[in-house]
Amino acid sequence: MSTSAQEPSGGAQDRGESKTSSRLHISQRAIENAKTAASSALEVLGMVAEVTENVPYLGAISKALTAFNDILGDVSVCKEDCTATIDEAEQLRLLLQRHEGKRVQFSDGDDGPLREEFKDLNSTLLDCLQTLHGYRANSKRRRDWFRLLFKRGDVQASVKRCRDKMQTAKDKFNTTVGLDTNFKVSDMYRRFKSVNVAHELVVATGSSWQLRAANNIFHGRDSEVKAAIDLIVNRAPARVAILGPGGIGKTSIALAVLHDPKVKNLYGDHRCFTSCKAATTADAVVRALAKNLELSIEKDTAPETACKCLFSYLRTASGIICLDNFETPLTDDDKPAIEELLNEIAALDSVALLITSRDTSRPTIRWTSPPLSHIQPLSQEAALSTWDDICGLHDEYAIRLVDAVDCMPLAVTLLARLAADEGSAKRTWDRWEKEHIDFVRIGRKEHRLLSVTASIEISLSALSDREGATKVLCIVCMSPDGFLNDAVPGLQDVFRQDLSLPVSHYLTELRRLSLSYTVRYTTRNTEPELEFLEYRALSPIRHHILQHYLSDDLIVTVANLIARNPMGWNVGAFWIFCLNYSDFCRDRCLQVMVSAPSESYDPDLLSQALAYEKSRAPQPWMRSGILRQLGLLKCLQERYQDAEALSSEAMELDKQFGHGVGLFLDCAGWLWNRASELRGKEAECEELQELQEAILQAWKLGRESRAWASSDVEAFTKIAKAQHAVNEGRRKLNLPIIYPSGLYWDNNSIEELHDAYQGWEATECYERLLQLSIPPWDLALILETHRALGHERPDAQKVGDFRRSHGPQTWYLNKGPP
Repeated sequence: MSTSAQEPSGGAQDRGESKTSSRLHISQRAIENAKTAASSALEVLGMVAEVTENVPYLGAISKALTAFNDILGDVSVCKEDCTATIDEAEQLRLLLQRHEGKRVQFSDGDDGPLREEFKDLNSTLLDCLQTLHGYRANSKRRRDWFRLLFKRGDVQASVKRCRDKMQTAKDKFNTTVGLDTNFKVSDMYRRFKSVNVAHELVVATGSSWQLRAANNIFHGRDSEVKAAIDLIVNRAPARVAILGPGGIGKTSIALAVLHDPKVKNLYGDHRCFTSCKAATTADAVVRALAKNLELSIEKDTAPETACKCLFSYLRTASGIICLDNFETPLTDDDKPAIEELLNEIAALDSVALLITSRDTSRPTIRWTSPPLSHIQPLSQEAALSTWDDICGLHDEYAIRLVDAVDCMPLAVTLLARLAADEGSAKRTWDRWEKEHIDFVRIGRKEHRLLSVTASIEISLSALSDREGATKVLCIVCMSPDGFLNDAVPGLQDVFRQDLSLPVSHYLTELRRLSLSYTVRYTTRNTEPELEFLEYRALSPIRHHILQHYLSDDLIVTVANLIARNPMGWNVGAFWIFCLNYSDFCRDRCLQVMVSAPSESYDPDLLSQALAYEKSRAPQPWMRSGILRQLGLLKCLQERYQDAEALSSEAMELDKQFGHGVGLFLDCAGWLWNRASELRGKEAECEELQELQEAILQAWKLGRESRAWASSDVEAFTKIAKAQHAVNEGRRKLNLPIIYPSGLYWDNNSIEELHDAYQGWEATECYERLLQLSIPPWDLALILETHRALGHERPDAQKVGDFRRSHGPQTWYLNKGPP
């Protein structure tokens, strides 16, 4: 039993061991299957990584297709469907294999469509691999085989879907490759055709470039020509701009440069002169330049192709190109394209560039340094040499004519031709006085080379706001000397409502288009030096503007401005202009002048103003002001008796009508005249006593009339100068000084308190003293006030130098009477 009992026991043990062994065997197979799955997964992940690099590789996708076919080979449940799908995959693999190694990266990097198709194809393959992997992993196990058999429909549907996806991917890939190839070939053909057409068009019809002859009447431009030649010869390939107003001779200078032997030796027959006068677009400039380079471009050639044609030729050439009248395309709406064209020319290594332009704002390319200065009018000598070449000789009227047009070359040339035709410079001068610039033309045609006015109108047409800019130009032209920058703020206030832009903007544009120019200068013998900018216009421009654009209302507006604030204006020249412009303007401006006679320093003008005032209803305070100013001017001319008579007449009028302030100013003028008359003479004691009493009376009159509140330091200075004259006379007679003048640092009257270039200190001290008391003031108080204001004693040597270099009239106009 024991034996039999043991046998079952042993059999059970064997069965347990067998079960354990079976479990171990299953586990090992599961492990192997897991390893296989992991290996396949790693392969899939590897292919994903390889395919999703920056450039999809055909080799990686081909590898994925091979793995896909291996999986389908193991799915034996639906062999027919799998075989068909394998055929589709194999066709796709062979298709890709033919492309493998032949993929070309185009230079422009435009392979976006193909890149996307490779990504889509990769995604399709991965999806199929993942779908079918489950049907392959345990396909050799019978139990799994039966499971797949029962799911044959699902497997068959999955395989069919994979086949459809593969078919779609192959068709889409073929289509995309075909389209991409077609696009690339078309693009290559277009580029090839463009280059080929350009090369065909660039065939030059001649070996020489077109160049106009230089002007044979050419004087006074040696320095300008030499400067341009030095840049072109020594800084090749140079980029040089010749800038200046119309009719100033820019074209003549450019042609002289191009014909110079040094430039000819450097560039031979490759010297091109092209006028841009009729070229308003970049394409027009290209075609004009190509024509003068002897290049043939068909009329219907596209602008882009024409430009490529031009530069295809220029990149192989060496020479110098001159673009004349370049302001025409620069002021057109095509300006950005023009500047780009100029930039392309400037980028050429072997082609020098020379332009002429009225527009003084150089386009933004790297111009050769140092740039040429803006072209100025001829010297009188050069202008007369030009005249002599045309007329044979010149006389005083020829000199008047060339001076009348500021020696502008075009105007000089046309005037000389007119004088030659009329047979007399005097006849031409007579016409000038009547017609001014309008008659300076040859023939009836309005051409910039035959008419000064036509040339000026070209520049005016380039103004962005012609109405506003022309109004400002009219103001510049009212005086031959224009006006200083100190006048700009006043103009801005007056015309704020009439102009759409600030006055300074218009002044800048006028300078840019060479319709006006500036003169910059600094004061001498001042600490610190003061800088002034004067806005002017050349005579031909000035006369044209005054004849055709100026209105009476504008003149009167400026006259009222100057009467209120003369700072920055040549007042005398302005009044002369006003009184000679028109009857209406003359009457209106005389009214303004009568109201502000102290701002006029021309006796003739004041005499006209006085006559005008007497013809109107009596306004004695206005008339006395004119008489007072006339007396001052007569005194400056050392016509002391006339001055005294005028001052006395003014005093009588102001006494009659009770004008206290006017009477005080009349007395100050009378005293200054008497002091000037006694200067340097041996005065009698009675004369000195009479003058001293008049001085004391003037101080009293000033207090009673409160004149100090409305008068300036000049009235005080006039009376103080009279006191100084009395003191000088008393000193010569060995009489004591009773009343110091307050004009010197000491009672000996040796060192002046105020010199011309420190006159502002006198005004500052005077205004401070008026806050304390009314004059006259004690010398000690005057000196203490100067010290409190930080004024230092002037350098006597500088004062002497200034007085010697400036006459007494200048001394007065800057500070007060001498």
